[in-house]
Amino acid sequence: MRRQRHAVTSQDRELLLLDVYALVYRAYFALPPLSTSKGEPVNAIYGFERMLNKMLASEHPTHIAACFDAGIPAERLKAVPEYKAQRPEMPSDLQPQFEGVRAVLSTYNIPVIEVEGEEADDCIATLATRASKDGIRSVIVSGDLDLLQLVGYRTTVVVTRRGITDLMRYDVEAVRERFGLDPSALPDYRGLKGDPSDNLPGVPGIGEKTATKLIAEYGSLDALLARAADVKPKRISDLLIQYADQARRCREVSTAKRDLAIDVSWKALEFKRPTKEQLGALYAHMEFRSLLARTGAGNPGPAAGAAVEASPSPPPSVAPTIPTHYQAIEDPGAATMAMESMLRSTAAAVAFAPPEVSWRGPDPAAISLSGSAGHAIVVAAQAVLHDDGARSALGALLSDENIAKRVHDAKAFFGWAQASGFHPRGVDFDTMLAAGLLDSGLGEPDLAAAVARAGVAIALAELPQKPAAIEMFEPHAALDPALASRADAVYRTADALPGALKDAGQDALLREVELPLAAILARMETVGMRLDLAELDRIRAELDTIIGHTSAEIYRLAGEEFNLNSPKAIGSILFEKMAIAGGTKKKTGYATGSEVLAPLAAEHPIAAKILEYREVAKLKSTYVDALPALLDQKTGCVHTTFHQLGAATGRLSSTNPNLQNIPVRTAAGRAIRRAFLPPTPGRVLLAADYSQIELRLFAHLSGDRNLIDAFAAGQDVHAFTARAIFGVPADAPLDPELRYRAKAVNFGILYGMGSFGLAQSAGIARAEAREFIAQYFARFPQVKHYIDAGLARARAQGYVTTILGRRRYLPDLWSSNHGLRAAAERMAINAPLQGSAADLIKAAMVEVDRRITSRDLPARMLLQVHDELIFEVDADAMEQVRTDVRAAMEGAMKLDVPLVVDCKTGPTWADIE
Repeated sequence: MRRQRHAVTSQDRELLLLDVYALVYRAYFALPPLSTSKGEPVNAIYGFERMLNKMLASEHPTHIAACFDAGIPAERLKAVPEYKAQRPEMPSDLQPQFEGVRAVLSTYNIPVIEVEGEEADDCIATLATRASKDGIRSVIVSGDLDLLQLVGYRTTVVVTRRGITDLMRYDVEAVRERFGLDPSALPDYRGLKGDPSDNLPGVPGIGEKTATKLIAEYGSLDALLARAADVKPKRISDLLIQYADQARRCREVSTAKRDLAIDVSWKALEFKRPTKEQLGALYAHMEFRSLLARTGAGNPGPAAGAAVEASPSPPPSVAPTIPTHYQAIEDPGAATMAMESMLRSTAAAVAFAPPEVSWRGPDPAAISLSGSAGHAIVVAAQAVLHDDGARSALGALLSDENIAKRVHDAKAFFGWAQASGFHPRGVDFDTMLAAGLLDSGLGEPDLAAAVARAGVAIALAELPQKPAAIEMFEPHAALDPALASRADAVYRTADALPGALKDAGQDALLREVELPLAAILARMETVGMRLDLAELDRIRAELDTIIGHTSAEIYRLAGEEFNLNSPKAIGSILFEKMAIAGGTKKKTGYATGSEVLAPLAAEHPIAAKILEYREVAKLKSTYVDALPALLDQKTGCVHTTFHQLGAATGRLSSTNPNLQNIPVRTAAGRAIRRAFLPPTPGRVLLAADYSQIELRLFAHLSGDRNLIDAFAAGQDVHAFTARAIFGVPADAPLDPELRYRAKAVNFGILYGMGSFGLAQSAGIARAEAREFIAQYFARFPQVKHYIDAGLARARAQGYVTTILGRRRYLPDLWSSNHGLRAAAERMAINAPLQGSAADLIKAAMVEVDRRITSRDLPARMLLQVHDELIFEVDADAMEQVRTDVRAAMEGAMKLDVPLVVDCKTGPTWADIE
């Protein structure tokens, strides 16, 4: 984020407003666990301090305030009782860090603003409004988009996007570009579409695109609702009429208050920078060694130690700054010559501005290219993509396999290239995947985080705050040469990270699995799954009927009607009116999550019915009502987004929509799958699923001969375990209850459960669970040795590894907090198994795609759901495809136990058999 600034005068005042809770939460989840030598968590404190430091350096504010939440206004809870009710409790290792955050604010001499019973958003809105009236510019820094409604002539909002350094600035034009609406219309927009993060339902069935279109067309929510009967199609009209009051209440809750009674003067908010000594004292106390060294204030001393980071080692030494030569080229002819000159290079980096690029998004404003460290060009995308010569030169550069391509986020790059008609070859390094592999806590890091991990000395440029429209052949198209820094950063980071990957044993994992997989995932996203809207309407009616019957039964059992979406109301009914034992009351009411209600369901029918209602209502709102808004009208398909490093274990995740979380064991979940069809009419679906993969991996990794032989003989491993533990002869009948308990033990050991967890899982007494575990280890001694040796190795190394070398760092193995330490120990047992399962399915996807492509089979891979792959296939070729898919998956990895793949086919996802 770059911003041109002039000297601050007495008339040029700027107020920096910090949304503290939002920023601290962002820092907590963006950074891996960090702790002091005493085991005190500090990752959120460190991330918040770095974000604050960055904003102070870029903004140079004259005034500043830090705003905290101090409750939820009563009128918001009255309007929408379930407002923010679903939010999970604050993580146990985050809560104590707020004292450190306040210490940071005190060190920086930043006044704290909090009003009892009010939210930080309202404090910020009040101060920004007052500042605007007094001629003071305001810059609001937050972690979410709720405050964009405050953007105006003198107010901008800076929002964290990914990590702690990737920031996006919104002025009025940026809000219009992002939402297609003026800032003042955003509460209306939110009232219409709702907000799952705040538990605001809005109008079910109306998503972002429809909400934007309706508000833009009618001007306001009130005007829209006044003419709801005229809206087309009729389905939307009916929804608006049915949920009009709910939309108004959600709009009311979403509107920030600008008139709180905050008694503070501008004099009191004047910013006074801390001294080096003050910063040094803070950094020493928090044990931030690298920051302390920059102050020159001394070291914390050998006793204090350094923060224990969830990374293999500190980032490499920062490379010296090298001279840079960046060019902004607007003329297609000059761009053609520059790209043709890169054909003589052995490597080339490709980056985009802005960096968020995908096959379904708009073309990038600019394309950045580098053929050597310190040299790069940036060209207007329109000029290149719409000029025959320049397009041909770019195509030649991308398709030349002798030139090693370096990118950040290969999946997005491949998706864009496919959509733009290019066929890239020779992509041999992805800085996002490399940095994410080196530190699983980074997830899918942005380029700034990858650069920081590599220790490359380079300043990244973003698009100017108000870029001029880039038109083809426009001589005044405002391209900033500094935007070329993105490609230069990719080029140099790709030089710096391979050594670290090789040292960590993950270079083959990147090149042989993750990089080939990126191109496969890009194609899968592009293909998507066809959606049957008529079937979805039928499912909606079915679920509405279930919801109606379930609600009526709950009301009958309770003896009155109440808000089933309000945990507070549910808690009052269950634990006060009905006096059911097991309630735990907190500040906001009784806890009513599934962990509370599930144990009660066996004895109390109302608890079981509430769980049933929640499941069906969530499926309806998350999928049935939301999917039509995600439909691509051109293709008739929904296109999920795969996150290649979406979990610390390496497993893929799926969003917008999340197609990995539709439950298959419930009738409602199976019903939703009926609406998913092959994208190509006339084709059928094939599902190929690994059988008991984690247990097979457990047998292989533990080396236990008994388990290995059981799998080799094709036995039912749960029955085999039951006979071994309970002494049932092979020729005697086995009680199904014993098999059930053996299954619980198998998975309990697999997931690192102790006797307490196993007792809860199997529904048995803790003493009995303890005895089962003892018998298990007696019959399978190699398993016990594997677990003990694995824990000892994890404590010595600080990480665990998978079969293909993927690492997961577990700093909490040394935590003084028993809960955190116990959780890390369970992860040390389970992470190698889950991570190896991720390795296997990814390697299988690469091998299956290779076979389909090389044999030109009439099939396409569509989805990966945990240990299952789903394809569309020509019916006439089903047997050949089934044979090849099974062979590829079963041969994807050599184990001491056989891999078994079950294949099923059907016309819809629900009908696969």
